[in-house]
Amino acid sequence: MHHLHPLLFLVLLAASPPVATAATFDCVGGVYKANNTYEANLRRLAAVLPAETAASKGLHASRGVGYWPNRPRASSQCYWGVSSSSCAACVAGAFREAERACPYGKKAVIFARNCTLSLADFPRPLGFGTISWFDLLGAGLVFQAIGFAWLFFLLLQEWRDKRRASMMRYSSLPSGDQ
Repeated sequence: MHHLHPLLFLVLLAASPPVATAATFDCVGGVYKANNTYEANLRRLAAVLPAETAASKGLHASRGVGYWPNRPRASSQCYWGVSSSSCAACVAGAFREAERACPYGKKAVIFARNCTLSLADFPRPLGFGTISWFDLLGAGLVFQAIGFAWLFFLLLQEWRDKRRASMMRYSSLPSGDQ
């Protein structure tokens, strides 16, 4: 679980609006289609995260729901001095604000008076979606070359052992001079 750095927390606290009903937001990018798996997972996340945030010791939580590529994630933080019930209500409100301000947005940051919510989608697994058949073929050829080199080494070892054994046999034969 990632924790919010104390200095960043103070910056976020200073950036939060002073009016109780106002919230600032930033729609960072990425969109999803309506009525799909990503949206269903986002709704599951919105149902779970407020309670988890309010129940945590430091009033912060981070969670992802579902499997990639339909795996939204969210981090929430309530400010110091906020009750757990106010925290849960604030995070739930921040989810609603994100849906209103950034419709179908995968990435958003909401700064409410008592909390902060950050929404994102999980990035692609490393290299997934960017590997071409040529990349796979190249890696396969490298492994194949290593395999052939190993096989050649083993055959060379066997040939040397047989040659050595043959030489010892010929050198230990009695000669006719004796």
